[in-house]
Amino acid sequence: MIIGNFDGSGTHEGSNVLCLAGFIGEMEAFVDLDRRWVRVLDDPRWPTRLSEFHMVNCVHGEGEFQKGGWNYAERLALYGALTGVIVEVAESQGLLPIGAGAVTSIFRQIAQSDLKLLAAEGLGDPFDLSFQLLLQQIIHRTDEYWPNETIGLLYDKGNKPEADRFSALCNEYAARFHLGDVLCSWGQTDSKESTAIQAADLFAFGTLHLAQRNHFPSQAEPYFPTLPAFWKMLLNIAADGGIYDLDALNRLLPKVRARDRMPTKQELAV
Repeated sequence: MIIGNFDGSGTHEGSNVLCLAGFIGEMEAFVDLDRRWVRVLDDPRWPTRLSEFHMVNCVHGEGEFQKGGWNYAERLALYGALTGVIVEVAESQGLLPIGAGAVTSIFRQIAQSDLKLLAAEGLGDPFDLSFQLLLQQIIHRTDEYWPNETIGLLYDKGNKPEADRFSALCNEYAARFHLGDVLCSWGQTDSKESTAIQAADLFAFGTLHLAQRNHFPSQAEPYFPTLPAFWKMLLNIAADGGIYDLDALNRLLPKVRARDRMPTKQELAV
């Protein structure tokens, strides 16, 4: 079974972009990630031992970083070390980054009739659209790199409504489409207990930042200088068409109107 660990960024009210991102790979890859990640957090050079890494707090110096008196240089160094871990495990263990997202305002810029069509197909808001894009990439990459393997997905339970929606959409997809048969399990986990979810959080924030730089450069979140290899990972998300803007949505709408999609299990049974 292939494992996937994912988190969201920009899922709060008023965000101009919403992204879902994380990694898929074999269990051994996540075991290696955990070992390297914990080794970085345990490094005695840091002012305090964090209970978990949270990217927004690292960027803004909030939460445990503020309580522990971390300065900018220390936060930047920790970020650099952890992105290095992700790159190393991706290269040595075949850990694959996957991400998708949407500019949130695009759903207010189309006709209500089209919005209803999108909603009927599970594409009617930024989270649902991003989930569908993400899951299609997960299934495609799994078939490409691990043919005939099933998939187990985990999502950060820190934002309970969001995590519950992720689980509900997994359940709906598995029940509705034959491709969903590769989903053998899905659930939620605590980021404090999962270094893989912490890595997904870091990657989701980076995906959000790239999307903001491309679509809202004047409003982009503060960020750190990034390792070239890690930035390449983020650019690959954009190259895969993983961030939907209004143009991309308008290209999707004719397919939705024409019902140009994979048939459901019910339709195939007729």
